[in-house]
Amino acid sequence: MSGDTSAPGLDATMRDFGGGQKVFNRYTLIKTLGRGGMGVVWLARDEELERNVALKFLPELIVHDRAVLRDMKRETRRSLDLTHKNIVRIYDFVHSDQSGCISMEYVDGDTLSNLRADKAHKVFEPHELADWTSQLCDALDYAHTHARIIHRDLKPANLMVNQRGDLKVSDFGISRSLSDSVSMLTMERGRSGTLVFMSPQQLDGERGSPLDDVYSFGATMYELITSKPPFSSGNVDRQIREKIPPTMAARRKELEVEGELVDETWEKVIAACLAKDPARRPQSFVEVAQRLEIASPKTVRAERAIQPPTIATASVPIPATATGTAPPLPKPAGPSSARIALLIGGAAALFLFFLGAIGLWYFVFHKPALTKTVTTQTSTTAPQQAPASTTDRTSGMADKAKDVNPFKSVTKPQSSVAPSNLPVVPTTQNAPNAQPVVPLNDFTGG
Repeated sequence: MSGDTSAPGLDATMRDFGGGQKVFNRYTLIKTLGRGGMGVVWLARDEELERNVALKFLPELIVHDRAVLRDMKRETRRSLDLTHKNIVRIYDFVHSDQSGCISMEYVDGDTLSNLRADKAHKVFEPHELADWTSQLCDALDYAHTHARIIHRDLKPANLMVNQRGDLKVSDFGISRSLSDSVSMLTMERGRSGTLVFMSPQQLDGERGSPLDDVYSFGATMYELITSKPPFSSGNVDRQIREKIPPTMAARRKELEVEGELVDETWEKVIAACLAKDPARRPQSFVEVAQRLEIASPKTVRAERAIQPPTIATASVPIPATATGTAPPLPKPAGPSSARIALLIGGAAALFLFFLGAIGLWYFVFHKPALTKTVTTQTSTTAPQQAPASTTDRTSGMADKAKDVNPFKSVTKPQSSVAPSNLPVVPTTQNAPNAQPVVPLNDFTGG
C-alpha cells in the first residue's frame, strides 16, 4: 500500500528477504508490491494452492505483541466470510517468533492513491469516480449488514483497481485490530499515519461503528477530488474534532488545482459524511449512494428481484405421454390473442344460433310429408293383411316423426289422406294410376 509514511520502529521484519526466497515453507517471494505503515507487501507464489497471492508482513513491534496476534487470528477467521466481488479476499494468517504475514488475494492493478497522483491535475472529477464509488458503497454495505465487519482504515491507498477496471477494497477484516495498534503507535510518536482519515469517535477510542467508515469515506473522496484530505497539517486531531473543512471547490482554489466545477450534490453529500456528529451523517452506504444519485449495485439487484418470474420451459420436466413423447407446454395467451379468440368464439356461436333458428323455422312451417310413394306388390307367399286404420297409421307416424331428418328429400304422397297432426300435402286430383300410401316406417324396399 504505497503512499503511506511508515513511522520509525515500524519497519517490516522481512526487509532483508529477496525474490525467490521461500518463507513459512509455503510461499515463494517474487517481488515487492509496496511498503506502508502496516508493513511490506510482497507478491508471492502459494506452492500448496498453486496461485499467486499478496503477503502483507506485519511491523516488527506488532509481531511481538501477543494480544495483537490473537486479535489477528480472530479477525482473519471472521474475514473468511467476506466473499464480495469488490472486497479483496483474505486467505490465511501465518506467523512465527520472528515474523508474521497475512495471505490475501493478489490484485493485478493499482491503488486509487497512485492513480490520482498519475493524473495531469492530480485530482479526479466526481463523474470519473461515480462507478468506483457505486462499487465501494455496495462492498461497504455488504460488509456492514451481512458480515457485521467494520473496515476502520478506509483510505485511497486501500482502494485498488484491477486491470478490468473493477474496484477492490483491501485490508478488510484485518484493519480493526491491526490499524488500531499501528495508529496508537504512530500517534505516540507524533506522526499522523492514517490519522487524517479517522472519525472523531475513532480518535477518542470509542467503540467502532459503521458511521466511522462513513466519515472515512468522506475524507477519502475529499482527497481524491482535491488532492488533500480535509485536514493534513497542524494539530490534525484537534481539527478533526472541532473544525469544519472548506468545501472541495474552495480547497481546489486554495491549492490552485485546475479542473471542473465540483458538482453541488457531491459537495453536500461529502460534507454530510464529514459531520462531527455521527447522527448527522448518512446512516448507511445505501443512503450515501442514493444521495449521490449513483446506481448502487444493490439497488439494481433489488429491482431485478421484483420482476415477475418467467416460465422456464427448458428446465421443467414434463411427464411423457403414451407414445413416449412429452407434449409441449401451452403458450400463455396474451391480451391480443385472448380478444381474437373471444371474437371468433362469439361469431361461431352466433352462426350456430341462426343456423338452428332457420332449421326450426323450416321444420315447423315447411316440414315434408313423412311418406313415400311405393308400388303395391302382391306377395304370392304371404296372405294380404287388411290395411291399418287411418288413426293407427297416424299414431305410428307421429311416434317416428322425431327420428326423421326434416331436410331429407322424399316423394310427395298422392293420397289425400294425411295425419291430423301433420300438414296435408296436396295431391293431383287427376293423377293417373294413383298408388296407395304406405307409412315411411313400414317401407321395406322398392
